[in-house]
Amino acid sequence: MAANIPNLPLNAFGILSRKNNHIEVIMQALKEYFTMLENFDHVGNSVAIDRCHNMFMMGALLSKKPDDILELGLGSGYVTISLIHGVRYNGKGKITCVDNWADARGAFMEDLSADLKKLGVNVVAPVEEYSFVSGCPSDAYDFLISDADHVNSGTWVDQHLRIVRSGGFLFFHDTNELNLYPNMALIVKRVTELNLCHYHFKESSRPDEQCERGWLFVMKP
Repeated sequence: MAANIPNLPLNAFGILSRKNNHIEVIMQALKEYFTMLENFDHVGNSVAIDRCHNMFMMGALLSKKPDDILELGLGSGYVTISLIHGVRYNGKGKITCVDNWADARGAFMEDLSADLKKLGVNVVAPVEEYSFVSGCPSDAYDFLISDADHVNSGTWVDQHLRIVRSGGFLFFHDTNELNLYPNMALIVKRVTELNLCHYHFKESSRPDEQCERGWLFVMKP
């Protein structure tokens, strides 16, 4: 399946485009991705996933080469732009982002959504994430990232799993922030009950990390 992400420069996100020959375009996605990692303000965007977790997700995306990617919870757009770089490098894949704008900051979400649509992302917002997921057909996606509705999403893990194909990858953020979001523990609990292959990342090794918030990786059998 061909990628539907047009080869437009990501200048809106502080990233410069370079030469436009075939090889340069392919490698440029990775060069720009690492430039973004270097320049992204993790302190000012403290709710974003940690850099190392982003790189783990990106490695999984580049290796698995999914056709249909779903991101629940748009936030700063950090993950979404990372996904765009990955899809460009792979040369395949479609990205859908869903957000209820509950954390919207003025016109920021509208502007971000408009920019992402120009880059080929299917932005579905403002829509409640549960309404979208529950209305999706089964086996609709093969790569899912959830950083949405931390109060309730732990109660609909089976819906997440239903819409992901066999062999698909799922990622959940803030799964160890139990003081703030106690229901997020239900995601780990349900995945464990179902005996699904998973790993729960929750250890920091650097002062600029917040990995203890939790990053859960799950593979659907």
